[in-house]
Amino acid sequence: MAQRAAAQRLHQRPAVIVCFDLGGVLLRICRSWPEACRAAGLEARKEPPHRAAEDKRRLLSDRHGTGEISLDEWATGVSGALQAAYSPDELKRIHHAWLKEEHPGALDLIEDLHRSEIATACLSNTNETHWARLVHRDGSRPLEGPPEYPAIVRLRQHFASHLMRLAKPDRAIYERFEQLTGCEGKSVLFFDDTSDNVAAARARGWKAEWIDVAADPVAQMREYLRARGVLP
Repeated sequence: MAQRAAAQRLHQRPAVIVCFDLGGVLLRICRSWPEACRAAGLEARKEPPHRAAEDKRRLLSDRHGTGEISLDEWATGVSGALQAAYSPDELKRIHHAWLKEEHPGALDLIEDLHRSEIATACLSNTNETHWARLVHRDGSRPLEGPPEYPAIVRLRQHFASHLMRLAKPDRAIYERFEQLTGCEGKSVLFFDDTSDNVAAARARGWKAEWIDVAADPVAQMREYLRARGVLP
């Protein structure tokens, strides 16, 4: 019986799964603090006053991204690290403004993969409030209105750092992805705009490709998928 179940799992395992990072890869995001401030309708008042403040801000963002602290805790902590240059409410506005629109052609790319019967997923370092917008759900409850990011919603599987309590480039998050999808590393085609994340994925045997956000991300991914024979 156990052998039969194992054989069934092996048969169900996709030959190829295309996995996407989100920010920078399927959608545009702010690339700097001043850009995010402008997007939120605020002036960039000042960067962290010293290295210790910057380190604290990064630590708080990392903890937020692995689900250890809430948005309120993040905003209060960052406000303190920046010596109240921004109020917690202003920091929440900046946080919201960090996500921009999907890249042109992202939805067509996902639909083309599905028409070719290719499994799709995302693996994203993100947080609870961004995630709700990205997947158009608040937990198990769909959000009202049309999705803000239809290409992301259309992905077959969704994996996020704050839910997994792990973040890229920790090798454990790639191992967990393989466990949850039933995919061997060599069957995963992965796109990310951070070189450390790509290097960690390659170390797991994934076929990982770095995406240059200064160029056309969707065109780069299409070229890569054609070269791999995944798309015509």
